[in-house]
Amino acid sequence: MKKISILLTTLFLALEVKSEDLFTFSYDSFFQIPVFYVAPEKINKNTRLVVVMHGRKRNGKEYRDQWVQKAKELNLFVLVPQFSEASFPGVYSFNYGNVFTENNQSLPSNKHLFSIIDPLVKFSLEKFKIKSDHWGIYGHGAGAHFVHRYVLHYPEATHTLAIAANLGWYLSMTDQDWPFGLTNSNIDDDMLKKAFSRYFLLMLGRADTSTKPNSQYVREHWDTINLQGEHRLARGRNFFKSSIAKSKEVNQFFKWGMVEVPTKKGHGNTEQMVPYAAEMFYARLK
Repeated sequence: MKKISILLTTLFLALEVKSEDLFTFSYDSFFQIPVFYVAPEKINKNTRLVVVMHGRKRNGKEYRDQWVQKAKELNLFVLVPQFSEASFPGVYSFNYGNVFTENNQSLPSNKHLFSIIDPLVKFSLEKFKIKSDHWGIYGHGAGAHFVHRYVLHYPEATHTLAIAANLGWYLSMTDQDWPFGLTNSNIDDDMLKKAFSRYFLLMLGRADTSTKPNSQYVREHWDTINLQGEHRLARGRNFFKSSIAKSKEVNQFFKWGMVEVPTKKGHGNTEQMVPYAAEMFYARLK
């Protein structure tokens, strides 16, 4: 009997996330992107799509696995496109959306990583016969860098809700040069007004308070990053406060929100942030 129980448990775990839950998305000849996904038990009229952006480890499968339980519970179809370090090296190619080179040269819009999201969503809604076009996008860490810049650089995108959790620094509402501020960002006041009119949620972990650089890029730019606040929590609070002020400056009703999650494990994602983000999508994407 014990052997049967172990066998059934093993089979159940194998069925939870199958290795074939993966497809390749091709876009405009520049992109061949592997996309990990998890579907709810049954796709129906209440199923909602969520795109999840992985972190700096480029670990799409791991991020997909973090969403399995909530996808099943809340009827979410979760996609995790994977942008490899080999194809999209460094912060500029991934975190910053491949909008500019490291030498601040503008790249054509069809090479922006931001440009792939809407077509990926449209393709997936059709492929998996998801009836609602209410969809969301979530990122944690480096993925949150991507999401908050996506909101600012691509305010015409079709998402219903975007959530960025625990990013390390921001495209701030200051006159600093891009990538740390709006100067030379190609983001004008009209784009800011559109961005502020969209639903965007900044999620901050209260335990995300390390004051030490966690990568070579951060060490190289630590003085500039530290101007935004002493740690991720402080930088997030300051960004949100300055965004409110900026929305008043451009005379736009502000639809952004900020929540502080009562975390206890520093910068972690799975146990601490995913359940809250999933509940937010479940409520907002109806």
